[in-house]
Amino acid sequence: MVMNRTEVFATKLPKGLKQQIDEVCTLLGMRKNFLVEEAIREKLEDLLDAYDLRQAMKEATGFHAWDSIKKELK
Repeated sequence: MVMNRTEVFATKLPKGLKQQIDEVCTLLGMRKNFLVEEAIREKLEDLLDAYDLRQAMKEATGFHAWDSIKKELK
């Protein structure tokens, strides 16, 4: 049986955000860990999608940064 390993990740949050998390979790009967983990996963996915889109746009328009062209020429 493979167990999911976890690590502790601590961060400071603005008081109002922490309070919102507490209220939403209480209202919806959710665990804070689940809410925060899912929010981070979704945000990472969004950031990577945006990065991929920027890369695709660069390739589609033929735009390449001069630094990357110089590196390829070496």
